[in-house]
Amino acid sequence: MAAAAAANKSLWTKVSISIVSTLIGICLGAQFNILGSLLHINFEGRGDSYLDGGIPDYIAEQREKLIVDTTTTASNKPPSYLKWQDAPPPETPSNWTFIKPQYCNMCDTCQQKWLQSAPISMKNTTEKIIVHYHLQHNAGTNFFALAHAFTPCATRACWQIHKHCLISYNEQVEAENIRSNYYQHGVQYVSYENMLPPRFPLPFVSESAREGLFFTTIMRDPMKRLITWLRQLQKYPSMATTKDVGTPPDFFWSEMEGNRGVYKRENLNVRWLSGTLDDVTPDHVNIAKCRLQLFDLVIVDTTYDAAVKEVICPLNNWQGLDEHGRCNGTQTPHHNAKKQDPLNETDSHFVGAWIERLRPSFELYDYARILSYLQLKNRGVKDIPELYEVPSYIETLSRFTNIQLNTPKESLVSLKNIDRFHPPKEFCDNLKKVWVSNVDEVPYVNGIGTIGKGRIYTSHG
Repeated sequence: MAAAAAANKSLWTKVSISIVSTLIGICLGAQFNILGSLLHINFEGRGDSYLDGGIPDYIAEQREKLIVDTTTTASNKPPSYLKWQDAPPPETPSNWTFIKPQYCNMCDTCQQKWLQSAPISMKNTTEKIIVHYHLQHNAGTNFFALAHAFTPCATRACWQIHKHCLISYNEQVEAENIRSNYYQHGVQYVSYENMLPPRFPLPFVSESAREGLFFTTIMRDPMKRLITWLRQLQKYPSMATTKDVGTPPDFFWSEMEGNRGVYKRENLNVRWLSGTLDDVTPDHVNIAKCRLQLFDLVIVDTTYDAAVKEVICPLNNWQGLDEHGRCNGTQTPHHNAKKQDPLNETDSHFVGAWIERLRPSFELYDYARILSYLQLKNRGVKDIPELYEVPSYIETLSRFTNIQLNTPKESLVSLKNIDRFHPPKEFCDNLKKVWVSNVDEVPYVNGIGTIGKGRIYTSHG
């Protein structure tokens, strides 16, 4: 059996490399569906790729589809992208109550002093509670270190089981829990580090739920994030989901063989923001984009310095240097250039196939880059790095495989072309209607510090 499996894997390797090489070589046009099936990405009904001219037609198709779906919604039949199955509410502990976060600065005596001066309403303070959606391996730990140095109390990852967050699908109830934890315990930085169920409202939609809160998230280049994850798997083999631990192709095949989990290494940013463990579809990309639009500030790796120095630090008047030399001397978290490259000596065909599998994440990252630049500009920040207009997918493909693709002007990543990256407005409006109308029910979530032990299951169609 083992020999047969090895032979079969070898055959698959040869076939896949041949297919990937051929398809990438002809610029990934109409054959995208074939490649999508090979790489566990579902783009049924779409012959165009995300970045080489297919966006306007696709959005137009979605707008036409939404007109039909809006009609069917009136008869209590929701659009396909609003169909999902959530696990039932978890059984909460009988003594479910707030427990101080592990990394909280506040001592017991300090808390007594805090209670004497703490605000009783966000209307009574100019301070903001920072709500950070921490996408794994996206520089979130560095951001926590900054917040930890300046806030009375910070959650490195908010724990549902300790009532830090995720206590309700209802955004008003969830928001009031965050504010209450600030008033009573000084928790001024809350970090969600979980895959979000599709109907969980984060960021919050209504002004009343958002009162006193500042929503932000950080997104890195998807390839850099993948390399970090591969390096982690090689450093800590117990984290891997395959018995064949060792080389990147082993991890590639692990995913192809169906070994999946919440902390996936590919397309994690899209998956966490949309709530899917299954095949990534254009609907999931659009759900993720709709969420991004609701953040007060989207930060990407290239805008980190400007965002922290010019927006985050002044937000609550953080002054002085923390142990990492930030706020008065902000520095981007730099990764050690001497670290071993986990893709070293990996066949370029495999690398090319992986880049293609990350295509939804590149699409989302480019949209995040545009939003970050625009939000900083609208806040009056002057020293913003210029947008690199080449789509990140094309730039990465060129850098790792030496394949050169031309980018049409209308596909460049720029403010002028932002409409090509926006999700359909009606699509987002329908999601917002769901997010503001949830009942007060505890979400079933899997991940760090959650009550549930199962997986999130979503079903579109």
